[in-house]
Amino acid sequence: MQSSSTETLHVRDTMNHLRRTITTSISLGLFSVPHWVQAAGDHGTEGAFSRISPSIPTTDPSKIEVIEFFWYGCPHCAKIDPMVDAWEKKLSADVAFRREHIVWDSRKETSIHAQIFATLRAMGILPRHHPAVFEALHKDRINFREEGSIKNWVDKNGIDSKAFDSMHKSFGMQAQVNKMRSLTNAYKIDGVPKFIINGQFSTEPHQAGGEAQVFEVLNQLIDQQRSTVKRQ
Repeated sequence: MQSSSTETLHVRDTMNHLRRTITTSISLGLFSVPHWVQAAGDHGTEGAFSRISPSIPTTDPSKIEVIEFFWYGCPHCAKIDPMVDAWEKKLSADVAFRREHIVWDSRKETSIHAQIFATLRAMGILPRHHPAVFEALHKDRINFREEGSIKNWVDKNGIDSKAFDSMHKSFGMQAQVNKMRSLTNAYKIDGVPKFIINGQFSTEPHQAGGEAQVFEVLNQLIDQQRSTVKRQ
C-alpha cells in the first residue's frame, strides 16, 4: 500500500511540474500556437481551414494566389464584401487576389449573376459597379431573371448600355461563365463566401469563427505560404 501511495504522489508531482513548465513557456512566448491552428489541429479538415488534396495549380506560381468564391445572391457575401475590399487594400505585392463568381447548375440565377460579373470585369468597370450589384439584389430586390431588369439596372447606374449589351451577349462572356462553372466544380465550392489560398487551403467565415476571424486565418496562411517559398 505504501509503495502504491508513493507512486501516486510521484505521478502527481510529475504532472504538476509539466503543467508549470507549459504555463511558464506560454507566458514567456516560448510555446505559443495561434488559436486558429489549435482549432484546426493537423492543418484542418474541420477546423479553421481545410487542406485541398490534391492541391490545384495556381495561375502565377510567383505569387501567393487568393481567390474569393462568391455569389451576388448570397447575403453573407454582400455583408462581408466591404471587409474584403478593406483587407485587399492591405495585401503585399506578392499576393494576387481575385474574385470568382460561382455557377451552380442547380440554381439558374447563379449563371445569370456570373454573366453580369464577367461582363463588368471584361469592360474594366467591375470595381466601380460591383457593390451596386449586391445592392440591386439585396436592397432594391431586383430580380435579374425578369426580362429587361438587367438593362434597367445598367441604365440606372450610368453604364454604356450599348457596350454592355454587346459584351454581355457575346460568346466570350458565355465562355467566362463556363470557366467559372469549371472552377466552381474543380474547387468543390458548395458554400459561399469561400476563400482559396494558393490552391492548397480553403477557409470561410463560419469555419474560421466569424467574419473578422476569417481574415486573420487568411493572413496566417499567406504568411505560411510566404515562409514555405523562402525555405525552398
